[in-house]
Amino acid sequence: MYNPFPLLNEKILADKIQEGKQFFVRQIYSRGLQKGIRASFLLRAYDSTEKALAMEHLSRIQSDPNAFLYDVTNPAHLEKLHIAAKQPFGFKIYYAGKKGVDWDPPAVYQEHMKRYIRKMHPDWRTKKGGDKIEIGLYEEYGSLFINLSYAGEEEKIPFGEIEKY
Repeated sequence: MYNPFPLLNEKILADKIQEGKQFFVRQIYSRGLQKGIRASFLLRAYDSTEKALAMEHLSRIQSDPNAFLYDVTNPAHLEKLHIAAKQPFGFKIYYAGKKGVDWDPPAVYQEHMKRYIRKMHPDWRTKKGGDKIEIGLYEEYGSLFINLSYAGEEEKIPFGEIEKY
């Protein structure tokens, strides 16, 4: 299963904290599972003014027994984040960085998207010098979405939907 997010590391963690990210939501991340791994997690960061958003994210994943809200101002939480950034044995911890339209999908996913567009939007035809179909990858509360837009039309679909085409 394709996973577009990078593994969390000390540099990403330090950069996010320096940018003012205070809250990190942890959740199970099935796209990151690999053979021989006990668990895979996704961390999403929110800055100090976004505590309500972090709490909303947490409330949306309350069925996840591993969901947790870290606050970097709590020394114990910060230490656990540093441990996570070192990728402890048996675990993979990913960082939910937003990709947007700069995302360059692998060739197989480009084909999935072409088939999806042909089937679901057959009237979206590009011409040289005309409107282009824009495709962006976005993360929202730990879930991945593809945003398709063309000539004023827009569609947001769960990432897994593309894999069916």
